[in-house]
Amino acid sequence: MRSFVVICLGAAMLAQAASAQQEPPIVSGQPDEIDRLPGELDSFVQDAINEGLLRPAKPQPAETPASPVADQPAENVSPQDIRPQVTETAEEQAPAEPAATAQIQVEYLCPETSPYDFAEFSDFTSYGDLAQWRGFLEGEERTTALGRLMAKAYLSLGMIAEARSEIKGDYGQGGVALRLLTDLLDRDTRPDLSFFRDVASCAHADGVWLAIGQLKSNDANGADLLAQHFADFRALPLRLRADAAFIVIPALDRLDRPILSERLMTSFTAEEFAQSRELQFVKALQRLSMGSPSAADDIRGYLRRAQYRNEAASALRRHGKAISSELEREIVDYYINELGNLPAEASVSENLDLILHDLNSAVGYDLTLRLADVPAAADPESRERLAGHFEDMLDEDLQSDAFLINLKAMDALMKGEALLADRAGTEARFARAAAIAANLGLPSMSAKLSERLTHDAALALAQAELAFRLKDDATLARLLEENPDSVAIRKVALIDAINRGDRAAFNRLVRGIPEDVDTALMLIEADAAAGHWVVPQRFYTIAARSGDEETQIRALRVSDARPAPEPPTGGEIELTDVSSRLERLRESLGPIPTEVR
Repeated sequence: MRSFVVICLGAAMLAQAASAQQEPPIVSGQPDEIDRLPGELDSFVQDAINEGLLRPAKPQPAETPASPVADQPAENVSPQDIRPQVTETAEEQAPAEPAATAQIQVEYLCPETSPYDFAEFSDFTSYGDLAQWRGFLEGEERTTALGRLMAKAYLSLGMIAEARSEIKGDYGQGGVALRLLTDLLDRDTRPDLSFFRDVASCAHADGVWLAIGQLKSNDANGADLLAQHFADFRALPLRLRADAAFIVIPALDRLDRPILSERLMTSFTAEEFAQSRELQFVKALQRLSMGSPSAADDIRGYLRRAQYRNEAASALRRHGKAISSELEREIVDYYINELGNLPAEASVSENLDLILHDLNSAVGYDLTLRLADVPAAADPESRERLAGHFEDMLDEDLQSDAFLINLKAMDALMKGEALLADRAGTEARFARAAAIAANLGLPSMSAKLSERLTHDAALALAQAELAFRLKDDATLARLLEENPDSVAIRKVALIDAINRGDRAAFNRLVRGIPEDVDTALMLIEADAAAGHWVVPQRFYTIAARSGDEETQIRALRVSDARPAPEPPTGGEIELTDVSSRLERLRESLGPIPTEVR
C-alpha cells in the first residue's frame, strides 16, 4: 500500500512539474513528446530509488568536473534537442568498459543479414514507438540476439548509452559491430574505419557508415562516398539520421562541400526541422556554408549552449566571422585539455585541423607549445604541423616594427627550441632574432640568441638583411667589407643597389655572383619591382631559358614589362653597357645558322 501511494504521489508531482516547466514549442500545438518524457522518467525513477522502491544496478560514480565550455548557462529556447536527455545522463553514469574491450579485433565474416539493417525501425520517431514495440516482446527470453535487437531499437532513437548497455559483454561479431557503431555516433570517439570498410565490402548499403566514419575523420573521400549512398542515408530512422547529420554536416562544411550538405538536408521535412533543435543547428551550418546572410546570427544563438558551442564557434571562425577572443581561447584551452587525456597512440589529426585552422587566432606560442607536449601529438605528422604553425607566427612577428612583438618572438624562439630542433630555417630565425635584438639595444638577449648559432655567417647574414630592411646603407657596406667571401650578403647588397637604382654599384657587386636561374630570377624581379631597370640583359636571358615552365612564365612577364633601351645620344656607349647591348643584339638576330662542310 505504501508503495502504491508513493508511486501515485510521484506521478502527480511529475505531472504538475511538467505542466509548470514545459518550454513553449516554436511550432504551436506540436509539443515534443520524446524530448520531455525521458527527463521526466529519469526524475521519477530517481524519486523511486530514494523511496527504496527501486534499487540502482550500480553505485553512482563521483560527479566529474564540468568542462570549461559547459559552465555557461543554457538559454531556454524551444524546441528541445532531438537526442533524449536521458541518453546524456546514462552516458555519464555508465561505467567505462576495460581498455582491452575496445581494442578487441574480430575478423569480419559476411553474415546473411547485416548488423546495420535498421529496416524494422525505419518508422521509429518517438519513445512511444519503442514502448509499443517492446510490448510485443514481453515474455521473450533474454538472449544475445534480443540484446542486439534492443540495441538497434535504442540507436534508432538516438539513445547511444542505452544501446551500448544492451550489448555490454557481447563480443560476437554482431555485438562488436553495434558497439563500433555506437562509437561512431559518439561525438568524442574515433571511428574504426578498417572495420566499417570490411562491413561495407559485404553489404553495399553499409557503405554509408564508412562514409560517415571517413567524414568524422576529416577524410575527403567520405564526401564522395556519401554522395553515392544518399538513398541509404535517407532510409535511416529519423533520429539515427539526425545523429549522423550532426557529424556529417560540420565535416562537409570543413571540406567545403556545400552542395552535398544541401542535398542531405532534403532528407528531413519542415516539420522535423521545427521539432528538433539539433536539426535546426545543422541546417544553420548548411546555410552558412551556402553564404546565407542570416545564418551567422542563427549560429551565434548556439554559443550559449554547451552541446553546440564548440562546433558553432569553429564554424563562425572558419567563415571569417568574429567571436570574442576570450571565448575562442576558452574553447581552444578545452580542446587541449581533452587532447591531453588521450593515449599516445590516439590520432589527433582532425582536432589539430580544427584548432590550427578554424581557431588559429587564439593559438599563440604558449598554446602551441602546450599542444606539442600532448603525448598524442608526438607523432611526426603532428609535430610537423605544430612546428609549421609556430614558425609562421615567428616569421610574422620578426618582420614587425613593433618592439614588444619582436620581444615576444625572441622569447618564444628560445622557449620553442625543442619543437624547432633540426628543422630547416631554425638557425636563420635565431640569427635574425639576434640581429634584431642587437639593433634594439638588447645585447644580453642578442648574446643568448647567438649562442644557438653554429656559424657566425648566419648572424652576419641576418644583420645584413636587417640593415637592408632598415635602409641602413652604412651597416650593410660594413658587413660586406667584413665578409668579402659571403655570396649571400653580396646578394642582399645587389638587391639594395637595384632598389636605389645604382647601376655602378650593381656592376661592381655582381662580379663573382653565380649566374644560375634562381639568382637571375631574383634579380630581374627585383629590377621590375624597383623600376630602375639596372639589371643587364644576360640575367633576363638566363631566367627565360629555364627548363621550369613556371620560371619561364615569370621571366617573360618581367621582360614584357621592361622598357626598350634608349638609343645613345652622342654615339658613345659606356663600357658597363657593352655586354648588355651585345646580349640584346644577339637575341634580336635569333639563332645563328651553322654551315655543314
